[in-house]
Amino acid sequence: MLHAYTVPSTTTTCPTPSVPVRARWHILFLAGVWAMAIPAAAQEANTWYFGARAGLDFNSGTPVTLLDGMMMSYEASGSISDANGELLFYTNAGRVMTSVPYRYGNVYDSNHNVMPNGDLELSGGCNSAKQGALIVQDPGNTDHYYIFTLDCAEHGVVGGLRYCEVDMTLNGGLGDVTSIANPLLSDVTESMIGIRHANGFDVWVLVHGLDNSDYHAFLVTAAGITGPVTTTIGPMVDDQPGDMAVNLTSTKVHYSSTNNSSLLDFDPSTGVLSNLLDLDRNVVGCAFAPGGQYLYTCEFLGTKRIFQYDLLAADILASEQIITAGGNAGQPSLRLAPNGKIYVAHWEQDHLGVINNPDAQGLAADYQYQGVALLGRNCNAGLPEFVNDLLIPFTAAIADAPSVPTIQCMVTGDELLIRFGADMAQGRLSIFRSDGTLMHEDGMRSGQATIPIAWFAAGHYVVRLTTNEHSATGAFYIVR
Repeated sequence: MLHAYTVPSTTTTCPTPSVPVRARWHILFLAGVWAMAIPAAAQEANTWYFGARAGLDFNSGTPVTLLDGMMMSYEASGSISDANGELLFYTNAGRVMTSVPYRYGNVYDSNHNVMPNGDLELSGGCNSAKQGALIVQDPGNTDHYYIFTLDCAEHGVVGGLRYCEVDMTLNGGLGDVTSIANPLLSDVTESMIGIRHANGFDVWVLVHGLDNSDYHAFLVTAAGITGPVTTTIGPMVDDQPGDMAVNLTSTKVHYSSTNNSSLLDFDPSTGVLSNLLDLDRNVVGCAFAPGGQYLYTCEFLGTKRIFQYDLLAADILASEQIITAGGNAGQPSLRLAPNGKIYVAHWEQDHLGVINNPDAQGLAADYQYQGVALLGRNCNAGLPEFVNDLLIPFTAAIADAPSVPTIQCMVTGDELLIRFGADMAQGRLSIFRSDGTLMHEDGMRSGQATIPIAWFAAGHYVVRLTTNEHSATGAFYIVR
């Protein structure tokens, strides 16, 4: 039975590209909710390689530790998979000239061999740059990728922002690096993020200037790389380590570094930042929850406390809550993962911390310091970077007993596919909007259901299945 609900009329359009590209959706931000249909098949961020030969596979929804990685990196790492979650390549951006065993910089193919021309010794990049590697697929050619790199403080950040190119049609489909060290901008820090443009196809590459208050946004399009668009806002930033983060709707950016915790609005149509809010903390790691309501930051010094901020609060600064005292290892990094959790790397640890429920308030966010074992490998001080919308979670769920499988929720076009395990094959299915409005209710007679959702407004929804013995809850997001 469908319960009546009046949906505000909205119109979204997608540009028609002149060349074949992977399907994307138009992104807008309307009245605090997402406005884009989720690309359920996008799994390009499902394989991570980072740190001292550490790795994770998110294809099952639960991270599986990988031990086949060959990369050594203090901080910078980027990896990319195809639309089915199969690894294509990964990189650490470049060498640290004076350090062993991190003096090597390479691009590795899916067989964990260095790609032809993949030696990045002279690339100008550095694996000790905090966010020194970002892989961006060419919006006009699915086989062509850009690797953006940054230099590190150990080198005086003299290499600046540069890019390499990879052609996946070469070397029998394993890829070949066709150019390296193409300069874009000097005098930038170690921080960089990728942000989907409002047209749903192009990508902004955002960096921060060195010893100034300038943010620089380059635009990657089917025609190439243009820019930068420069916004002067906030405190001056030096070469101290720090991270940037962007929410999944491309509308909020956070910059963290020594004595700098800046929350800003971002316009994904123009690349311009505005409305600075100083959160007045000395932090280095940061990440947004997938639902967009909460921001997390982590201290650079001391006990590495993790802070949560409610971005919908009347007073965001006053909404600060400490969700954990953290650990004592240095230079933490926070990254949202495709399963909707946020993972935390601390220097030279054989595990990652995890914020299990980042869309929950306060201690309900459930931080575990030893969340994922890396089985003898170390994470160091960085985790892979991805263009933000590749991390929109297509599965997210909790269950009230270990024997109850996770609910899988996948949005495909105007339909929601829900799958359950055998223990939950029969029961009452309910779908609620995040404000508690009942959107759909029906009986379940098999292990899956397909629900029309064209009339659902953009936002965060909860799926609950109740049987005589159990109840299980899942979540999905609609972005139009």
